[in-house]
Amino acid sequence: MGNCFTTQPSSLQLNMSDFKELLLLNYTDYQDYDAAAAAPCHSSYCSLLGSSIPSFLAVICALGLLSNLALVVALVTCQNLWSGPPGRTFLFQLTLGTSLFTATLPFFSAGSSHGWVFGDGFCKVAFLVWYGSLFAEGLLVAASTCSAWLAKRVARQHFWGMTVALWVASVLLAVPAAFMSRTEEHPQKMCLWKDNSEQQWWSLAHVTTCLAVFILLPIAMGVAKAMLTWHRRGWQLRVGVTWLFFLLWVPYGIALLLDSLQRRQLLSTSCLFWESLDFFLGLSEGLGILHCCLGPLLLLGVGLYHRRTDAGPGPLGMPGLGLASPQCSKPMSQAPQKA
Repeated sequence: MGNCFTTQPSSLQLNMSDFKELLLLNYTDYQDYDAAAAAPCHSSYCSLLGSSIPSFLAVICALGLLSNLALVVALVTCQNLWSGPPGRTFLFQLTLGTSLFTATLPFFSAGSSHGWVFGDGFCKVAFLVWYGSLFAEGLLVAASTCSAWLAKRVARQHFWGMTVALWVASVLLAVPAAFMSRTEEHPQKMCLWKDNSEQQWWSLAHVTTCLAVFILLPIAMGVAKAMLTWHRRGWQLRVGVTWLFFLLWVPYGIALLLDSLQRRQLLSTSCLFWESLDFFLGLSEGLGILHCCLGPLLLLGVGLYHRRTDAGPGPLGMPGLGLASPQCSKPMSQAPQKA
């Protein structure tokens, strides 16, 4: 979504050398000069979808807050609703990650419509929370995939230490993104993540982290699961509904890789390619943002589905119509029997 406010690659812009050369040409030479080749590229992504970005972020923020709240209530009141892996501890932390990510959406929504008025320091904090929560969710989904294996090898008293280490690592991985973000006039003041040559090492670190979390990590886990299934090992990697996070963010990781290569002039520099990549980058980021509301809703739906199937047939012979569910209701005290 933020590619509406970033500048296009310098290799596609009309630089000063081309402009001076154009001025020095006489009329005869100018007739043979290809001015269209020196003109900058113009993407229609912002003109078509830019005005809808604030509304999109506001709607997703509202849905994300409601879905995360509903999931937290279900986790607290129905302690056995998710009996199998991933456990409730992982689900609570995933909900924390999606809630933190959702909390940044109102600021970016207001900034994209009325300008960023929260200051340069808060701009860096917003990107730190944005990417820190995303990296934490990716690492937690990968850890929940191995939860059955970790439960046998990690003591319970050391489990929280491992999860705290995942969060600390996620925040550290998000530092390059926060360092590269700042406020600029475009034409109003905006909070931008700027990829430029002056901070190429920070940019490289950020892009590498995104590729590792959004692409390489799910690929590695998928290959490991396939190998374990092929060799029929005693423990398996559990790929479940939490992998929706990877499915929604993998396209953005691919788009970010292509955009990074394009900015370094390692790919085609044609206007058609850049304009198509600009569309792909914006749409893939919007697809990834949907995870903050679709993920909790899917987890809640799966939990309620298992509750209905475990409750057995109700009074009308239909599954799940019984109000007394063993997962959410406390056992009723039995009346004392007569001697």
